[in-house]
Order: sequence, then C-alpha cells, then structure tokens
Amino acid sequence: MKNAHLRFGWLTYVKSTEKTTTSIKLHLDRFIGELLPDPPRQAKAHLISVIGGDTQISAISAAISLGDRFMIEGPDVPPTRVCLERNAQCFKGSIQVPGRKKPLRHLIGMSEELISANRSSNTGKLLLAGSGKEFVWASVADIYGLPGIPEWASWFEDELNTHHAIAPMLGIGCNPLIVKGEKDQFLDWLSWGVESDAIQFPGQPGPICWPGLSLKDIFFQSARQLGS
Repeated sequence: MKNAHLRFGWLTYVKSTEKTTTSIKLHLDRFIGELLPDPPRQAKAHLISVIGGDTQISAISAAISLGDRFMIEGPDVPPTRVCLERNAQCFKGSIQVPGRKKPLRHLIGMSEELISANRSSNTGKLLLAGSGKEFVWASVADIYGLPGIPEWASWFEDELNTHHAIAPMLGIGCNPLIVKGEKDQFLDWLSWGVESDAIQFPGQPGPICWPGLSLKDIFFQSARQLGS
C-alpha cells in the first residue's frame, strides 16, 4: 500500500444560496458508479467513501440526505457529476492518524440499490465491488443459492463473457462490475456445463469449503491491480 494516497480521487461539493456559497473538496478513496448514457459524464453513484474534518463530513452527509449532486474525479476518471439518489444511507467513523491531535472523519454513502439489490436474487442485477473471478463466482453462487464449487470460477467467468452478462462500472480504488442474469439462467448454464463435462462435481462426497474473502481483501487486491 505504499503511496496509496496517489490512487485517491477527489469529491467536490458546491452549493449556492442567496447569501452564501459552500464549496468543499475531500479526498475520495473509493467510488462505485454507473455511467449514464445521457447526458454525458454523469453517473449514478452507488458508493462514495470520503475522508475529511468534522464540518466537511457533516456537510457531505447532509447533502447526501438531500439528494444533492457532487463532482468526482480520480486516476483515469475525468470529472464526472454524480448523485446517490434518494434513500441513500450514510455510515460514519473516525481514523486516528499519528501526529494529529484530532482524528479524521470517514464517511461512506451507499445507494439504496447497492444495499437492497445484493440481498435479493430477484433483481436480475448484482453490483460487485471486485472483478476477480473467484469473488464474482462466490458472490453469484451465494446470493442466488447455486450449487457449485470454487474451482468453477474460471468456467463461470467464460460463461458470463460469452452471454454478455457482465459489464464494468466506474470505479476509484476498486474494479467494480455488474453481473446481469436470473437464477434460472445461471442454472441452465450449470446444467449444460455438467452435461458437457465442462465442469465436474467432486469425485468424493463431503462438504465444500469456500475460501474466505473479506471486503478488505477485495479492495487491497484492486489497489494492487491499479498500481501495477
């Protein structure tokens, strides 16, 4: 994670009233969003993670609750206008930095779709923070309740690409993507894979052990990929 700050982006918030103009610019360490086709350079935000002082973080939290828009930019991401839309949720925390008397404040804003869609298999759309094939397969299998083993990850990635069921999203500090499809569709792929011997069940009966993968692992893995 050496020079991790070089991979940070910026979030800018400007709001004008009859009497005053508020302008805030914060370090943006993570962003996930969907680019909108029209108008250009606008996106539907799904996750915003920013670091700043008490007053700045409070202002951004209030702006999210009001559905206000922000400008974000970062490595390989040009200035883009974004909004978390209604019913977004905020989570706040503190980061104690050596040498500072007061801790930095950390805020994560999440869209209603990111919170709710990944808890249900009925939306036909998954928003994932990582693009690693093992993580994608494990997430789809878990959320949709699909039978399978970790070794099928490469085969499943090929199926997603063949059926154009996967698409990248706009990301800063991570490599997010969208997986599109219904449970019945994925079960058809698995049925064909077993029948054609493209994938095989284990030869011996017993429990299937899936490797553990935390959100921290996903973001660190993405940071290493972005830095390479």
